[in-house]
Amino acid sequence: MKEQFVRATERAVEKVIFDFQNNPNRYWNERDIHWNLFYYLKQEGVIQEKYVTELIRAEFPTLKKFGVGDSDRGHYDLVIIDSNSYRARRVQLMSAQSPWQPFLEDIELPIAVEIKLWLAKWSDLEGRIEWDIRKLTEKPNNIVNAFFLNFVQLDFKRKDTQIYFEKLRDHLAGYKELLPKIRILCVPSDKSILRDSRQNWI
Repeated sequence: MKEQFVRATERAVEKVIFDFQNNPNRYWNERDIHWNLFYYLKQEGVIQEKYVTELIRAEFPTLKKFGVGDSDRGHYDLVIIDSNSYRARRVQLMSAQSPWQPFLEDIELPIAVEIKLWLAKWSDLEGRIEWDIRKLTEKPNNIVNAFFLNFVQLDFKRKDTQIYFEKLRDHLAGYKELLPKIRILCVPSDKSILRDSRQNWI
């Protein structure tokens, strides 16, 4: 089942890539990509729950706390929750007002996704990448398969944009070398920039 989730997520991502490259200006912020991916994941039909949204969740809390203080933690942009751990008695008995931590410790995430929409040539490129990579990889976590999706919506007619894009890809490739299990995407809004669409995946 977990492998089915991976294949379904990859197919859904490819549909988002198609939409993004054919009409990049429809994406005004990262949330637009979140919901586009959510829509295609739901259409995949691999989740057999009566309400698919029980297992596909947005802004799902990380198991590891980030920052300072007990209230600080991160969130994944989108996850798929393992159906068996979701049906566990302790999870089913929880209310919206219950503490998150016991719930998180019981949950397994076959898929966790972080999405980045690059709308400017930000100078803190490394910091923006590192934060999402840390959320997806630092222990403890309950992730089986991690996806880091980067959509680059810039003016690729400009030489400085092309240089920035290559710098971004080089940084992501460095993380991929260190963390080979994470699936990393870096897709330009101009599909002519890469010779082969398979190069969208680092």
